[in-house]
Amino acid sequence: MRKLLLLGVLLSSLCIPCEAQQKMRDVFLQMPDSLFPYLTQNNRLDFIDFIDSGMKAVVSNEFSGKSEMLSLTDEEVTLQVSSALKVKMRLMPVNEAVDSCRQVICMVMTYGEANPESKIEVYSVSWKPLDTSKYLSLPHEPYVADFMETPSEGLCLRQMNTLDAIADEEQKVETPWLKNIEWKQ
Repeated sequence: MRKLLLLGVLLSSLCIPCEAQQKMRDVFLQMPDSLFPYLTQNNRLDFIDFIDSGMKAVVSNEFSGKSEMLSLTDEEVTLQVSSALKVKMRLMPVNEAVDSCRQVICMVMTYGEANPESKIEVYSVSWKPLDTSKYLSLPHEPYVADFMETPSEGLCLRQMNTLDAIADEEQKVETPWLKNIEWKQ
């Protein structure tokens, strides 16, 4: 009888929903290597160890380059993966539980240096891909994205354009639209 009771307690503890807020460091460490081949599990562990020690968080990535964790909070992480790839991830609130949690991961990947462009993806906290359009209404034009200051508000998108791809920095102009995209909870 005791064994059955103990087994019941153990099984019920596995089914406890994710009511507590997840922390970005934990979610980041659980990210599958296959999702982000630049960085291994050891790279991600090193990032967090360096940040916790107050050191500059730079690691050698899988493509023989250097990657740096620029910031880490309970809700967000920012990585300079290479000179041409910056990644920001933020835990965003949702009304309906996804994988028994009321948070999802919104990942903004910005590619390019001279003419950057962003791509946005949304994942459950267990790193299952989700339909981004359920959470954000994104334009069809190329854009550069960043999170708004208030975590649950959404993203700010701007369109970058150049007069001439070969032109110097002084000739670059920012096109007229700047959009705040609300997060659909």
